[in-house]
Amino acid sequence: MTSHEPSTPPRPDEASDPATPTSAERETIERTATDAHVRRAPRYRAFFWTGALVGIVVGVVLGVVVSDAGMVNRWIYVVVTVLGTTLVTTLAAGTAAVLADRRSVRRSR
Repeated sequence: MTSHEPSTPPRPDEASDPATPTSAERETIERTATDAHVRRAPRYRAFFWTGALVGIVVGVVLGVVVSDAGMVNRWIYVVVTVLGTTLVTTLAAGTAAVLADRRSVRRSR
């Protein structure tokens, strides 16, 4: 008996797997590879949608609470309030996305 364990022959699916690099390919990869930095950028669409939905909810609540029930055009007041708050909250969400993006760029350096 020898002091080392007998090696098992490779399975047929492992021996012929084209995705497994050879030793020469591994050496080339190790010699030419460089470190990479992953940048975590915000998803702007999610920020804008969140800002718009928050604006709609806040606008409806604010428009209904502030307007008087006896107003002739109460719902027009609510719609204008919704449009105004949605504009403001969407712009605020966009600003937050840009600030988050700048922060991620600064951290990746």
